[in-house]
Amino acid sequence: MAWWTLAVLLLSLSIVCCAESIQEFTSSTLINNVVQDPLTGRIYVGAINAIYQLDSLLKQEKKVETGPKRDSRHCTPPIQSCHDAKMTDNTNKLLLVHPSNGSLIVCGSLFKGICSLRKLSSIDHLIYYNDSKGEKAYVVSSEETVSVVGVMSTFTKENDTFDVFVVGKGYGSQGNMELISTRILQDFGNWDVFEDIVEAPAVQVTPFVKKYRHNFRYSFKESGFIYFLFTRTRGGLHNKNFTFISRLCEDDHHYYSYMELHLSCGPNNMYNKAQAAFVSSPGEELARNLSASGQYGQVRSQDKILFVVSSTDEDKPHSGLCMYPLRYINQRIMEIISACYTKNGKIGNKVAVDSPYTTSYKCSADFLPSPLASTPGFALAAQAVHTTKDLLMAVAVAVEAERTVAFLGTSNGNVYHVSTAAEGTVLGSGLYLYSISMVPVEECDMMKDCKSCMDLKDPYCGWCAWRAGKPSVHTQLAVRYSLLSTQQFAPTAFCMNGSFV
Repeated sequence: MAWWTLAVLLLSLSIVCCAESIQEFTSSTLINNVVQDPLTGRIYVGAINAIYQLDSLLKQEKKVETGPKRDSRHCTPPIQSCHDAKMTDNTNKLLLVHPSNGSLIVCGSLFKGICSLRKLSSIDHLIYYNDSKGEKAYVVSSEETVSVVGVMSTFTKENDTFDVFVVGKGYGSQGNMELISTRILQDFGNWDVFEDIVEAPAVQVTPFVKKYRHNFRYSFKESGFIYFLFTRTRGGLHNKNFTFISRLCEDDHHYYSYMELHLSCGPNNMYNKAQAAFVSSPGEELARNLSASGQYGQVRSQDKILFVVSSTDEDKPHSGLCMYPLRYINQRIMEIISACYTKNGKIGNKVAVDSPYTTSYKCSADFLPSPLASTPGFALAAQAVHTTKDLLMAVAVAVEAERTVAFLGTSNGNVYHVSTAAEGTVLGSGLYLYSISMVPVEECDMMKDCKSCMDLKDPYCGWCAWRAGKPSVHTQLAVRYSLLSTQQFAPTAFCMNGSFV
């Protein structure tokens, strides 16, 4: 039996084989963030008032208490002389693994949202913390509901290249209003650790933040670009949320390349509010299906696909899973940019370009507007490949036997998987935000004959036969597919008259 690491709802797809019982870690407070070190397999949990270090089997190795502490949103840290200070919980807002120097970036809601660096191998070892650097060190937010995402990157200046992390921060009423910021991880010249080292007024000014109410859901980097997935309104009197993906050149020191693209999910953008996303290669079968659809051109198995779970804006929302090939996202972005440069912002006589955060310049002028965004009519549309009446809050993807499997987590604690060959199957239930669990991804051993195994259409299962004992005796049983290669077995492709072929 194989088990997948489940964190918050879904953490990653790191397999731990042959577990005898479900492994589980429980936090005494609400879990906010979970990350995994790809080198060691260790898991780091950011919760209210605590940070945990776990091994790959969810056994606790270290715990550091981060709150509650005396604080006030009206006082500037350090707050020793603040009369309004009271014991305040510390919500973990951002947790990032910084593998090149073996540190963990930890950012919490206390003290205006400042961060610290801790040792990956032992989080009780504090590498850096300073609460007296003022506003330049306020990275995240003191408000629990403000969304924050981040991704590791590098920055080059004067032939020196150093590590940074790029942060996307949603709408809030407290602290600075920088939508995107680039934070340094070492002292360099006049820059201090955690200082924002990029000046980009177009996405770092106060007026538009309240107007558009950004809510960041995911961030990643790929092939020299940094991407952010978020929802926002269109401003003004518009209250409906729309999903956007923004792209930024990784070596752009002024965010001039920042561009936003509408993403539409389902008929008439029914699932308009992104909740979570995952980037993965599609596998041979899904790549063929996407190519055959004619919507995305040729999709290869090594390409990257953005899988997004989105919901409706209703009080009892429904959800859908949509897929967007990254190559197609980049192609549409270039079409929008080209339209602004050469066609007065139009494609086929229809306005394709919006400039939501500035009115100073127009398309085809001497100075082009920045940043750009697509209009709703030129959103990148995708069909919902899976829909549910549940609120989907998490997604992770794996490829098994050339088939793509999506693991979906719901707001009511259920986790199930869907594949290109079968409908959704519930894997676990009652998995809530105070615990991290490993749940089985398959139930191959429940199948007692070849036909029932094949009818399951589960890419993790196959029906095997091999000689056992006497040369004339064969043993047949359903087993987990990925174990076959290590035992030199081959799964049957189909059954005939109830027997394997």
